[in-house]
Amino acid sequence: MLTALLNARVLTPDEELAGATVVIRHGRIEAVGVGLTPPAGAQTFDLSGLTLAPGFVDIHVHGGGGFSLISEDPDEIRSYARWAVRRGVTGFLVTLVGAPLPQMKRWLAAAVAAGESLPAGQEGVDGSARPLGVHLEGPFVNPARRGALPSEGLRPPDVAEFLALAEAAQGSLKVITLAPELPGAAGIVAAARQRGVVASMGHTDATYEQALEAIEWGVRQATHCFNGMRPFHHRDPGCLGAILSSPKLSAELIADGVHVHPGAMALLLAAKGPQGTILITDGIAAAGLGDGAYSLAGEAIQVRNGVASLPDGTLAGSVVTMDQAVRNVVSAWGGALVPLAGAVRMASSNPAAALGLAQRLGRIAPGFAADLVALDERLEVAMTLVAGQPAYG
Repeated sequence: MLTALLNARVLTPDEELAGATVVIRHGRIEAVGVGLTPPAGAQTFDLSGLTLAPGFVDIHVHGGGGFSLISEDPDEIRSYARWAVRRGVTGFLVTLVGAPLPQMKRWLAAAVAAGESLPAGQEGVDGSARPLGVHLEGPFVNPARRGALPSEGLRPPDVAEFLALAEAAQGSLKVITLAPELPGAAGIVAAARQRGVVASMGHTDATYEQALEAIEWGVRQATHCFNGMRPFHHRDPGCLGAILSSPKLSAELIADGVHVHPGAMALLLAAKGPQGTILITDGIAAAGLGDGAYSLAGEAIQVRNGVASLPDGTLAGSVVTMDQAVRNVVSAWGGALVPLAGAVRMASSNPAAALGLAQRLGRIAPGFAADLVALDERLEVAMTLVAGQPAYG
C-alpha cells in the first residue's frame, strides 16, 4: 500500500515542517519533506490546516471509552484498542493492578490473546491501536501509598512470583511499578533488567536515600509522579527529591488538571524538561465518558465533575484522554509552559523510547512506523493512522 499525506504542518517532533508531504509505503514512512511529489499511484490525503504528529503512546492506562483493560476478556481489550484511536492513541500498554496470582495470570492471558489478534506488524492493523505489551502496577507496592489499588492485591516483593508473572506474560511484560523500599525489591529490579522490563518506582514511601539506591540498582522511571508517593519536604525530600534531580529517571505525568497542580507540573517540567517527562492518562473505563458509577478491578468508582474517586474520596485513576492531556499541557500557564512540539514529544517519542522502541515508533522520519495523528487548530483529533492506514477520521 502506497500513501501520501499532503500539505501538513509536520512535527517530527525534532523539527517543524510547513506544508510538508509524508510518503508511506507498506506501513512505514518512506520520505518526509517540503516540495515532495507524491509517487504515482499513491492514495493521497490533503491535510491542509492540520498538524501531523507521531501517534500517541500511552504506557499507563487501565481503560477508556467504557472498556476496561483489567479484564479476562480479550474482546474488551480489542474494543478499547478500536476506541483509543479516536483519541490519537496508536500504541498502549495494558496496565494491570495487583491481585491474587491466579487472577493476574488470567488477566495476562487475556492481554496476550488480544495482542496476538491485533497484529503489531506493518500492515493489517484493522483500525486499532497497537497493544505494545503489559504494565504491572503492583503487586509489589507499599500499602501505605496504595491509593486506589485494592489492598488484597498487594504483597512483599518475591522474585519467584515476578518470574511467574513474566512467564505468564509470554514476553509482553514491559514495565513493572514497585516500591523500592520494600525488602526484596532489589531482586525484582535485577530480574526485570535481565528480561528487558522497565522498573518504575511508584506507590512508594521511599526516602531520598532509598530512591537514590534504587536508581543505582537500575530503576529508570517514576510512576505518575507526585501521586502515590512520599511528598517532598525541604528537610526530607523523599523519593520526589531523587526523581526530580536524577537525570537517569523519566517521570510519568497525569496532566488532567486534577492529579497534579499546575505549579507542581511546572516544577516537574523545570526539573525534567519535556525530554524527561512521559504523558500518561492512568485512564479507567470511564475515560471519555460522562459522570456516573463505574468500577476499577472490582472497586466501586464514582465520577463527578470529571474526577474519579473511591467512596472515601481517594483519587482512582483518571478520565482524561491522551489528546486532552496534550491540550492541557500546551494550554497550561497561558501556553508558556510547553510548546506543542514538547507536548507531542512527551506523548509519543518519550514513551516509545522508554519501551526501547525509539528506532521504530514516536517519530516522523524514514523507516519509522507510520503511526500518526493529525490535529486541527484546536488540537482535536481529526485523523489517526496506524501502519499508514486510516484508523479514525
